[in-house]
Amino acid sequence: MPVSPDEYRLMDVQQGGCCFYCGEPVGAKATFDHLIPLAYGGLDAAPNVVLAHRRCNQRKADRLPTADEIDRFVTQRRRSRLGVWPPLLALRDAAPGDEWMSVARAIAGL
Repeated sequence: MPVSPDEYRLMDVQQGGCCFYCGEPVGAKATFDHLIPLAYGGLDAAPNVVLAHRRCNQRKADRLPTADEIDRFVTQRRRSRLGVWPPLLALRDAAPGDEWMSVARAIAGL
């Protein structure tokens, strides 16, 4: 289920009106970035989405988020109705070198 206008506004407030990646104001040109990319089974819904500049979104491309990005995301969403998609938590807890398999197992287990 795609991000609703209410979820977009809540994301904007939680991110302080800034791009998730560079921290600069994002304004009306925000794009949705899927932390776990759609190409790899990522969810197209708020628990897997952040607001980002187009250039930051393109720069991230289809890579998985870093540990710091996941921690920041979880902190922002901790008490939010937007939530955190469980495969992101599996990725955070994955052993080095096992990130993709941890995500795949978590997605398969949903």
